[in-house]
Amino acid sequence: MTKINILAINAGSSSLKYKLFLFDKSKDEINLVSKGSITEITSPTSSQFTAKIISSNTKISKSLNIQTHEKAFSHILSYLLDTIINSKEQIKYIVHRIVHGTTESQPIILKSDSSPSKELSKLDSLSELAPLHNHSSVLILKSCLKELSNSINYAFFDTLFHQSIKPHIYTYALPYDEAKQKRIRKYGFHGLSYSYVSKVAAKHMGIDLNDDNSKFICLHLGSGASMCAIRGGKSVDTTMGLTPLEGLPGGTRSGLIDPCAIFHFSSKARKGDESHHPVDKQFHLTEAESILNHNSGFKGLCGTSDFSEIVKQIQDTTNGSENSNSSINKERAKLTFDIFINRIVNYIGSYFVTLEGNVSALIFTGGIGENNKELREAVAEKIKCLGFKSVDKERNKSVEELFKSGKDVVDISSGSTENFRLLVIETDEEKEMVNQLISKI
Repeated sequence: MTKINILAINAGSSSLKYKLFLFDKSKDEINLVSKGSITEITSPTSSQFTAKIISSNTKISKSLNIQTHEKAFSHILSYLLDTIINSKEQIKYIVHRIVHGTTESQPIILKSDSSPSKELSKLDSLSELAPLHNHSSVLILKSCLKELSNSINYAFFDTLFHQSIKPHIYTYALPYDEAKQKRIRKYGFHGLSYSYVSKVAAKHMGIDLNDDNSKFICLHLGSGASMCAIRGGKSVDTTMGLTPLEGLPGGTRSGLIDPCAIFHFSSKARKGDESHHPVDKQFHLTEAESILNHNSGFKGLCGTSDFSEIVKQIQDTTNGSENSNSSINKERAKLTFDIFINRIVNYIGSYFVTLEGNVSALIFTGGIGENNKELREAVAEKIKCLGFKSVDKERNKSVEELFKSGKDVVDISSGSTENFRLLVIETDEEKEMVNQLISKI
């Protein structure tokens, strides 16, 4: 068999994305055949299904009533069988992005005929560390094992890329023996994205990724946001920790805060009473996790988790006037923007020192990193003192158009330099899983 269909699955807390690739072994070539997603799974109103067949540029978009990830996968599979593939047997491999794998150093292989229940239970047990994602991934794995019983499943972990981080960086200053027993330490996430964009950046710059002088500071900025320092193709440090909550704020996540701050939400203090009041002992950890995971970040600060809307409201000259239709306070929107920039540049400074200077490139990726020119310009202005240039404003404005024209890297640096480049790279976690799979089969 010279041509192999590989299905890539990326399950979110309320979404399911897929990409179908065709690997031609004779040409050592990978081509994207189809991609799509179902969003707003579990929504009380409706889910949205979008899909595209690449060769014919055929697109579909429609509303559905889908309440579970299993039904979402069944719908995607039915769509593929109706439009592209003739039988389930044509899907040889399925690759899955799993957010949390603790210290797993290799992908896990699951087959229907090899009693995968132990591996599934292990993955599901990690849901408490990645409550928004891991359980959804396990549900999809079970569906794949049932509906595509002849396929071979590979579970790739977002934590795997960060296994190179050294103990003095991943260890928390907590009671050592108990923390080790309970596996409480920094793990890091977005590893598939960092692995992909660092390879693309090194190729673009014509440098050896594995050379010790290859140094990247990567910003994966989206509703979930993190950063990573990479040297010689390996993760040196990253902002997310035991869970995706640590580090940068995101759409609904708080990012790094004083650990005691959350418990003061339960304080019994009355308005106008400045005396000390103890924390409510009935305040449950799940309530704290809910506030930090779902009601904080951009949403908690200004009422929306949509960063593009925040930027839009900052620029809206009518916001704050009687003619404004916005429910977002302009001052709060500006505060949210400034907080995000501040946290980002603080980590850039830290990672600049960690990498011992002379950084090859700063890489913007993820939904916000790839699409928000205002953020890229603001970050670049703050880090000129480190040796980076300002952005080329025309190229910075044209990033989305250049991506649509087929480019996967856009250099937005003003002026040419050997190092200290500002790169915008369209990440592709699904393709990275396929690339890693092909190196193993």
